[in-house]
Amino acid sequence: MANSRLTRRGVVALAAVSLAGCASSGDDTDETTETDGNDDGGPDGLDRDVPDRDIEANWEEAARFRLWLTDYDPFGGGNRRFDYNETFPEDTDFEEVVPAFFGVITETVDGHLIQSGTQVFLGTFDAASVVAAVEDDDEYELLDEYEGYDIVAGPAPNASQQRTIAVSDEAIVVGPDYEQRIDARNGDHDRLEDVDPEFTHLFRELPHDTTVTGQYNAPSGGDVDRDEVYIWGVSSETPMAETMTWVFVLEDESHVTDEVIGDLESVSSDVQRTETDGRTVTITGAPPEIPEVGSDESGDEES
Repeated sequence: MANSRLTRRGVVALAAVSLAGCASSGDDTDETTETDGNDDGGPDGLDRDVPDRDIEANWEEAARFRLWLTDYDPFGGGNRRFDYNETFPEDTDFEEVVPAFFGVITETVDGHLIQSGTQVFLGTFDAASVVAAVEDDDEYELLDEYEGYDIVAGPAPNASQQRTIAVSDEAIVVGPDYEQRIDARNGDHDRLEDVDPEFTHLFRELPHDTTVTGQYNAPSGGDVDRDEVYIWGVSSETPMAETMTWVFVLEDESHVTDEVIGDLESVSSDVQRTETDGRTVTITGAPPEIPEVGSDESGDEES
C-alpha cells in the first residue's frame, strides 16, 4: 500500500502539468451568458458559456493562492487545471524548477501552485541575493524589472528553450505568463474567479485550502470522464491524507442522476458520503487506488 500511495502522489504531480483537456463549452440555455474566457488571447482563444451564478469572491478572506489563478492560457485550449499545496512536493526535484545557485531551499517555501505549466512559489526569499547570484552566473541574465519583481532568464533543464523567472521577497514565478500572474495577484488583471464565478462556488464547497486541485471538465480517463461535468475540484488536509473531498459542478441540474452520480463516485476507492445540492455533487471518501509500479491489473508483478 505504501508504494501505491507514493505512486498516487507522483501521478498527481505529473497530472499537474498535463493540459490535454479542453475547456467545457456548456449547453446553450437561457441561464448562461457567453464570455470570452481568454481575454488576453493566447493561440486559439476560448469562448465559454458560463452559468449565471450570483456569487463573488471575498478576496480579503480567500486563500492567497487563489489570487494567482488566471484564465489566461499561454498555450490555448487548456482546461485551466491548477494544483496547489502548502509545501513543495517531497518527491519532486526542486532544482529542476529553481536553479540551485539561487540559494532557495524548500524550507523557505510555504505554498506551491502550478497552472498552465507555470509554477508559483510562495514564501520568504531574498531577491537581492538571487539577483547578485544571477549577475555572477554565465548562463542566466537579468532581463528587467516588473512591478517589483526582478525578471531573469536562462536555460531550462533538459530543454532547448529558455525559462523566465520572476523573483521577489515573497514569491517566485517560473513561466512565460509571469506578467498576467503578477497583475492578477495585484488585482490589475482578471483572476480565474472574476471570469468564471463557478470557481468561487467550487472553493466554497471544498473543505480544505491546503491541498487543492481543480479544472474545467471531468478528470480524464476512467468511469469519471462524464461530459456533464462543467468543473470539478478535490481537496484534502495533505497530499497523503486518508480522506479527500471531491466537488463536481454539473452543467445542468437535470444531469444529477443516479447513473451520473454512480460514475462520479468511482473517483474514490471507498465512498463515505455523497451529497447533492442543485448542480453540485460532493463526494467524500478514500483516495483512488493506484496500481503499484511494475504490477499488472491483477496485482501480480510483471515478469
